[in-house]
Amino acid sequence: MNGPVLPEGYSQILETGRSAEEVLAASAQGLKDIYFTAPYKSETDICRVIGKCRIVADSVEELRRIDHAVQDRAGTLEPVGIRLALDGWEGPGIPIDALPELSREMRKLPALSVQGCFVQGDTAGLYGAALGRYYRNCYEAAKRMSAVLPCKITFLCITGGGTAAQKNAREQPETLPEFFRTTEIVAAQNRSAFYARLLIT
Repeated sequence: MNGPVLPEGYSQILETGRSAEEVLAASAQGLKDIYFTAPYKSETDICRVIGKCRIVADSVEELRRIDHAVQDRAGTLEPVGIRLALDGWEGPGIPIDALPELSREMRKLPALSVQGCFVQGDTAGLYGAALGRYYRNCYEAAKRMSAVLPCKITFLCITGGGTAAQKNAREQPETLPEFFRTTEIVAAQNRSAFYARLLIT
C-alpha cells in the first residue's frame, strides 16, 4: 500500500513500552516519546520506568500503584494517561461510564496528574463511515474525560485505529472517502479543543 492511510493531523505510533524492559531499552536509545501501556503493571516495574515514559493506567488499582510509587518525590506530580474502554470493549481499560467514580478516586491520589488517554473499542467489521464514527467516539470519550475528572488532554491515542484504517484501505478502498471525511473533522476538533497530540496505533 502506497502513501499515508490517514489524512493530515495524526501521528502513527507503536505502543512502545509494553514491558518495563522495552521502556528502558527505548530510553537508552534516546527516544523521548514513550508510552508504557502494558496492563497489570507491577509497582516494581512502575518504579523502574518513572521519568522515562508516559505511564498509561488501565485501572484504578494501577493508578493507586503509580501514586504509591511516586509519593516520595515531594513537590512533583507524575503525569499519567488513562486507557478508556468504549462501550462493548471487553479488554483492559476503565469504562466510560465509570468516569464519575474515577474522578472521586483521583482526589485520593495526590501525586498524579492525568494528562491524556488511550481510547479503545472494538473495530472489527468497521469500514468507511462506521470506522470514522469510531474515531469520533474516541475523541468524544477524551472530551468527556477532560470535563468529568477534570484534566488537561495533551495526547489522545485512538487505539487500534491505524490497524483498522489499513484494513479498510486494503479490503474496502471504495469506502475510504467517507472515512476520511469524519477523521478530518476529528483532527480539526482535536486541534481546536485540546491542542493535543493525536496518535493512532
